[in-house]
Amino acid sequence: MIAIPFAILLALIVLGMPIGFALITAAVVTLYVLGLAPITFIPDVLGDSVQHFTLLAIPFFLLAAELLSAGGLIDRIFDLARALVGRLRGGMGAACVVATGLFAGVQGSSAADAAAIGKIGVTGMKKQGYREGFAAALIAASGATAILIPPSIAMLIYASMVNVSVGRMFFAGIVPGVLNVLAFLLYVVWRADKLGWKREESGEFTGMRAKLNAAKRAFWVMMLPVFVLYGFYSGDLTATEISTACAVYSAVVALWVYRTISMRDMWPVIMQTARTTINIFTIIAGAVLLSKVLTFLNAPQLIFEFIEHYHLNAWQFLIAISAIMFILGMFMEAVSLNVMTTPILAPIAIKLGIDPVHYGIVLIFNIEIALITPPVGLNLFVLAGATKIPLAKIFREVLPFVTILVLLLFVVILIPQISLWLPDRLLPAN
Repeated sequence: MIAIPFAILLALIVLGMPIGFALITAAVVTLYVLGLAPITFIPDVLGDSVQHFTLLAIPFFLLAAELLSAGGLIDRIFDLARALVGRLRGGMGAACVVATGLFAGVQGSSAADAAAIGKIGVTGMKKQGYREGFAAALIAASGATAILIPPSIAMLIYASMVNVSVGRMFFAGIVPGVLNVLAFLLYVVWRADKLGWKREESGEFTGMRAKLNAAKRAFWVMMLPVFVLYGFYSGDLTATEISTACAVYSAVVALWVYRTISMRDMWPVIMQTARTTINIFTIIAGAVLLSKVLTFLNAPQLIFEFIEHYHLNAWQFLIAISAIMFILGMFMEAVSLNVMTTPILAPIAIKLGIDPVHYGIVLIFNIEIALITPPVGLNLFVLAGATKIPLAKIFREVLPFVTILVLLLFVVILIPQISLWLPDRLLPAN
């Protein structure tokens, strides 16, 4: 019975239906065919699913990201990353890894992160001898780090569903996010040294003067993540208030500090933000509805009986659900994977004594892996569209990055303090 909604969902996705509507349709058809509950409750579920106060932060963080992207401020971040690590062998690849990590700190969308770095990064890497498929796979994987580094849309969605502190989630993502960036950076440098890729020799881009100039040019952009984290650390502002302030700050920086956009550019930015917000909220509503259907089919009870039968402890449970999510992530969009599994699995994790913040980071890691796992890895499609590189070439090169993320996931599962150490010290739970 549990396979029925997934079979319908997969068929609809293959037919090309947008994921949000596919989730709603799969849920409605399953309810109707199996007679699980009166379909009159559907409007209430759809309405309630997007009314959580924390979710109001999503459009404002998205608006802040759109303002910075429209203003071309990613170039300043990329120049800073290039100045910091460009002298390493294969320095352009290293710069792309660092730039995606820095850009993740000023917006919460992995797809936006990958798209922003995509074209300029692939062009630069090809000049240093990188294969184009590898270059695209590197940026797709590095861009996925955006959901681990605050502010993260995925963390906001999870926090709203489990009623955990958004601030604790944001601080919990910093150490795993930095480890993620370092792991990719080390892999690129090792690969570059092995294959003899070029390094940036000109002091014009990597000398001390260049570093200082790049830091000065990017200063006001890089103050945004500092502002976000201080807002949560101080405890004076809610997530929604912080996101609103970030949107205003981004507008001021783009319009009047750097003057890279004008008032007439604001309307397209607002409309793009609205389209992205509607898409995310439709997916949230559909995934919540489908998770209700799975609850009617006793999915949580079946999972808990499985755990009791095999006497799974906390880390074994996390590995088991990570294996399930890896398979689901091959076919499902990241937001839907988050919203559909959280209501079912998070309560079980908490019952096993797993800190909800730690479980959230494990979930986010699984979503990050899903973003670059063929055949439906969103970031792979984003890079293929941005760079015109055939998907097949990117698919062939992405396996090492998936492997690195899986290994990091095991480390985070086995050592919970990697995710809990920073929030426990800076923002301890009451």
